[in-house]
Formats: sequence, structure tokens, C-alpha cells
Amino acid sequence: MSGISLVGSKVILAVANFLLLACGFTLMFGGMLVIFDADRILLSKLLVAGPLTNLPQPLFYYVAVGLTLLGLTLTAAGILGCWASCLHSYWLISLYFVLIMAVLIGECTVYAITWIWPQCLVLGLDTEELVKTVQRNYGSTGEDQLTAAVDLVQTSFNCCGINSANEYDTSLWRLQGRSPPFAIPLTCCVLKNLQDDRSYLNLLPINVLRCQALEKNRHEGYRHTTGCEARLDQWYRQHYLGFLAIGLAVVLVEFIVLLSTILTCTRIYHHNQETKENDQNSAQIEGKVQYRGTNSCSNETYAMTESFRQNYKLLTR
Repeated sequence: MSGISLVGSKVILAVANFLLLACGFTLMFGGMLVIFDADRILLSKLLVAGPLTNLPQPLFYYVAVGLTLLGLTLTAAGILGCWASCLHSYWLISLYFVLIMAVLIGECTVYAITWIWPQCLVLGLDTEELVKTVQRNYGSTGEDQLTAAVDLVQTSFNCCGINSANEYDTSLWRLQGRSPPFAIPLTCCVLKNLQDDRSYLNLLPINVLRCQALEKNRHEGYRHTTGCEARLDQWYRQHYLGFLAIGLAVVLVEFIVLLSTILTCTRIYHHNQETKENDQNSAQIEGKVQYRGTNSCSNETYAMTESFRQNYKLLTR
């Protein structure tokens, strides 16, 4: 590292900041894609428990907004870093170092908590709590998001209920007559239009009567009987690991930027010190030259004065 010049360190910093810019643009683009992916966001409504179930929007909506804002921050930091790499300012590089360090510490804290202790953020699939929530709120007034999320997961994963379809037997949806006289929601039925993206909003069962029949030999083949817990948990883990992998990649790029910033700071500092020492040495050399010139003139004047005196004495004699 000691053989890297100031120009070389600035080139490394510029390349690292281009990587940071790429990460920023990728996060912004990915966050916007998630925001406009209504089905993915709606499914995340089932991934929270406790007080977070009362959030106005599903979990992935806030994750997508956070990714977009983080991407915007990294893009701005990358632009600042590219600008700083073109200048010769030790203080600007130091300010940029503090900014990257603050972002890196914040991200590492969030990722560490999410990885080691996701329950701290009330994240994950709590099956028991989710069953109670569905039995209590499915089909209720003001719970349109939850109802739509359950309908979506049942049509997407070809399942019924969280653990089984029997959960609807003791749900308020059935006991309080919130629906037509159905044993299970129509989204548990095998649909004709299953390939449609919005099939859970436009339900066309193959046979409604056979689907709602209580006898197994009658409804078999016309309704889904397995629970959604396993498929939903798999879906959650895939996204969970995906977000952590993205976070790890971003942290790695920021760490590279941090190291390149430290390298550039040290090179600028040494360059400034060398410049000061060279200026001081030049000033000392110029001072010595001037001092010697003054002394030689004084000696010549003195010599001329002595010779003049001798000549004057001769003439006087």
C-alpha cells in the first residue's frame, strides 16, 4: 500500500464510488419495483405479529421505501465521493469518510439485529398468532388488506387456512355469518381462472357445491385441503435471505469505499506534509543564498575601502 501514489489512491476511490453509485441505483430501482408489486407487498401483511399488524401498510411497503431511500443516500454519497476524488481537499475527504462510516454503522446494526434476532423487530411467521388473527379478523369490516392477503395466499399457493381448512369452522367469519353460507372461502376452491394474475379478486370455482361439501369424498379434487403455513414460510425465508444477501453486498461495497477513503486521506496528508517540507527547504536555501550574496558584497566593499585607503596614503606621501 505504501507504493500507491496520490493519483493511484484517487483512482481507487473513484472506482469504489462508481461501485457505490451502481449499488445506489440498483437499490432505488429494486425498491421501486417492490413498491409497484402489489401482490408481493400484500402477502407480506401476514409476516408480522403483535403491534405491527396494525400498520397502515404491509411490511414490504416500508421495506421497499427504506431500500429506495437507502439507494438515494448511497447515490448521493457516491456522487460526493467522485467529486471528492477529483479535488485535493483533505477536509472534504474526511467529511466523506464520516458520512460513509455513519451509514455503514447504521446498516450493520440493522442487519445484525435482523439476522441474529428477527423477533426483536417482530418479523417472521408466527403460526399460532397468525391463525388467531385470521380467525378473528378475516372478512371483518376494516380488515380488507388482511382478507385480501389471505385470499391471495390461498389462490397463489393452492392451500386453505394457515394449518388446515378446519380453522374456518371456529372463525368469526363463519360463526357471525359474515359471508354467504359457505364452509370455507371460495379462494380455497379449485378455480377455473387460476392462471389469471387477479384470480383471487374474480373467483370462478370449478364447482361451488362440490367445493363447499362437508364430506371428503364429495369435495375431494374441488378444494384445497393443505394449509398455507409451509409454503408461506418458504416464501418468507426466500425473501428474508434475499434481503440479507443484498444488505451484505451493500455493506461490502461500503467497506471497500471506506478503505479507499482512508487510503486517499493518508496520501493527501503525506502529500501536504511533503509539500510543506519542500517549501520550508526551498525557503531555507533561498535565505542562505541571499545571506551569502550579502556577505560577498560586504567583503568587496571592505576590500575596496582598504585599497582606497592604501592608495590614498601613498598619494598623501
